[in-house]
Amino acid sequence: MNNLIKAERYKLIHNWAFWALLIGMILLGFFSGSGYRQYYLAHDYERIAVTSFSGVFNSMVADSTMPLVAVCAMLAWFMGRDFSLRTISTEVASGHSRRDIFISKAVVNLIAFNAVMLLYPMAGAIHEIGYFGIGDLTGNILNILRTSLYVLLLQSAFFLITITIAFIVRNGIVSAIVAPIVSFGIMLVFVAGVENQMPVAIYYLNPIYRLREATSMGSSISSHGLILVPAIITGVVWIAACSMIIWKTFVKGDLK
Repeated sequence: MNNLIKAERYKLIHNWAFWALLIGMILLGFFSGSGYRQYYLAHDYERIAVTSFSGVFNSMVADSTMPLVAVCAMLAWFMGRDFSLRTISTEVASGHSRRDIFISKAVVNLIAFNAVMLLYPMAGAIHEIGYFGIGDLTGNILNILRTSLYVLLLQSAFFLITITIAFIVRNGIVSAIVAPIVSFGIMLVFVAGVENQMPVAIYYLNPIYRLREATSMGSSISSHGLILVPAIITGVVWIAACSMIIWKTFVKGDLK
């Protein structure tokens, strides 16, 4: 397992495309921060005023549709090309269990791509400290940390949907095409659900809906302003479901 994790980490560190994505997202976030100074739309399209640099962070998380789709496409390509290049077949032939292969790839890639998506709003928030000032530092830090925890949970669920597609399609280029289409479709379901065009349960289980809900909780230190049980349940359900699907298809499927 440790050798597989080291191998995955090595591939990412020495991949120019990943570094281009990482640097590009940081620059995009840094220079986009000024566009989120007024307000943002929460899960129910309620306007929430931005009054601090942590508010900019929440605003950028809530409005990260296109960056998230782009990152999903890159993640799908990274995962799918391991099938196209027969890297996974080689790892299996070398005696590694498929369970260890899946876990190592999921762990390394989820950490890496979540980091990319967190650095995007973080760069914008840092840029806007000059505009809003430090303000209530404790409240701002809590706000960012709390939102970051939900970002890690719910975006991991979202990324696992992408990884599931890659493990089913087993082709880098096709995965990179299908994954962003599915990701964008999930976001459209969120929009339709909010506009009451779909059953409530469909968009309540939508990780994008729950992610936006988490950004609107404020900076309260109380448990009410920290724990959002429905969002936690949604993230856990998606992670468990995707992991089971991957396990069923990957363990029993033939590799080229």
